[in-house]
Amino acid sequence: MDFTCSLTARQNELAQPKTLNKMHKEDRSSPIWPVKTSALHVVPSPRLEKLAQAKSYSQEWLEDRPVYSMVTEAAKRASASPRTVQLAKPKDCAAHTLPSTPTNHKVEGNSEKVVAPTARTEALAVPKMEHPQYQHDLTVQWHVPASALKTQASDKVCQLAKPKTRKAIFEGYDPYRISPAAKHADASPRIIELCAPPARRQRHKQV
Repeated sequence: MDFTCSLTARQNELAQPKTLNKMHKEDRSSPIWPVKTSALHVVPSPRLEKLAQAKSYSQEWLEDRPVYSMVTEAAKRASASPRTVQLAKPKDCAAHTLPSTPTNHKVEGNSEKVVAPTARTEALAVPKMEHPQYQHDLTVQWHVPASALKTQASDKVCQLAKPKTRKAIFEGYDPYRISPAAKHADASPRIIELCAPPARRQRHKQV
């Protein structure tokens, strides 16, 4: 059998290259192009001269500081106060280290001080006890009693366990059907009161 492949008319149409727009203009042949005589002798309007002016700096603008700042002679000859010298000294880390044991605190000299907790601290340190009625989570698997395995459901439980049976639309079920009892039902005065619009929205007919 000989099979020949051919394009449809739509495929031929889509295969054609895209044509340029009639308003398309190619790039200029040279970066220098002739200027018209009228453009050379044109006089700008006052609005153009105003827009052509360079933007002035803000009054609050300050130039960037130089990389190397200039130190004044007075700052070179200044002497630090005793407080400044005290603050300039590095901290002594050995004086702020924690003691080896929590109950012994080193103080100046060879004497040691033993700190005992108060009764209130010991009472607060006692862990919180569980409530006597607290029940832990059940295990994933638990023992089922034999009575539960041999129990039989009553007729009422079997009746409630059955799912509702409804006919499908193609089997004759009409969800929009209204029962005859609903057609002859009368609304109560309370329902009529709730259905009425507010007094501000009620408009009386003008005859």
